[in-house]
Amino acid sequence: MFNVVMYIGMGMFAVALIATLALMLKKGDRSRAVVSDLVFYCMVGMYVIWTFISDTSIIYEVALLAALLGLITTVSNARILSQGRR
Repeated sequence: MFNVVMYIGMGMFAVALIATLALMLKKGDRSRAVVSDLVFYCMVGMYVIWTFISDTSIIYEVALLAALLGLITTVSNARILSQGRR
């Protein structure tokens, strides 16, 4: 039962990924910056759900690295949206 719920969650993340990638067709740097952030977090969510299903030895290290990179990408996307103003 637990695996079924995890596969459903991964499917929902996949649908969200496809929907956000469809938003990249819009013209504009601002929407692309937001979509790139959403794609990153969808991929991190899919990895976390995948780690619940399979046994790996570096689960926490990759999740910590993704959290650190997520902070950096969010800050850089904020700079893109504000057009470099502080």
